[in-house]
Amino acid sequence: MRITGTLQVEVWRQADGGAEGGFETHTVTGVSPETTVLELLDLLNEQMPEGVEPISYDDGCREGICGKCGVTVDGVAHGPQLNRASCQQQVAAFTDGQRVRIEPLRAAAFPVKKDLSVDKKAALRTVVKAAGGPVGMKALTEAGCISCGACVAACPNGSGQLFVGSLLTELPPLAKDDDDRRTRSGKVLDAAEESFGPCSTLGDCTEVCPAGLPLENLSAVAREHLRRRRGSADG
Repeated sequence: MRITGTLQVEVWRQADGGAEGGFETHTVTGVSPETTVLELLDLLNEQMPEGVEPISYDDGCREGICGKCGVTVDGVAHGPQLNRASCQQQVAAFTDGQRVRIEPLRAAAFPVKKDLSVDKKAALRTVVKAAGGPVGMKALTEAGCISCGACVAACPNGSGQLFVGSLLTELPPLAKDDDDRRTRSGKVLDAAEESFGPCSTLGDCTEVCPAGLPLENLSAVAREHLRRRRGSADG
């Protein structure tokens, strides 16, 4: 059965990072099978009762390439369709009148700013800066990562290993020499350990990644740790 026009949306409301949050339920009409998650939030805000503040959420290009958007839909980072950003997630899987829960990307590294909007930049940028800023960004671009943070939210431990491993996979050709690579990689590992939890090895991260980054990228982190230990032993 496809949507015939109405969804019951449970949406997370939180005034700011220091406030307690909770869910509100609203009936949203005018929904079609092609409506995306972000368009559903647009409809919700348009139909919000007079005097009620609109839902705050992170918006961006709406083409699935900027990584800015991202919410959790029924417990899944970005939504039920695998490897798609929230702005590309269509709600056709839901039936008329069904209840849908939308909340922020949940991770210790991503504190809530307001409602569905979270601060992803602090943690992700710390890792990128550790690689040398422009070098880190180029490595992520070469890997195809859009820095959406869904991998972190999908991991039960809040690990950023897919994000970090993708950067480390593309870092060697960008380094001046092997010493430079070791220095940059070491700083990345330190920043990642400070920002994120340990890898759960479950692979949930790859299922939600809009860029479809491979599970093999996780091993880059383990390899760098091993090289680091060998280097310390040799020293």
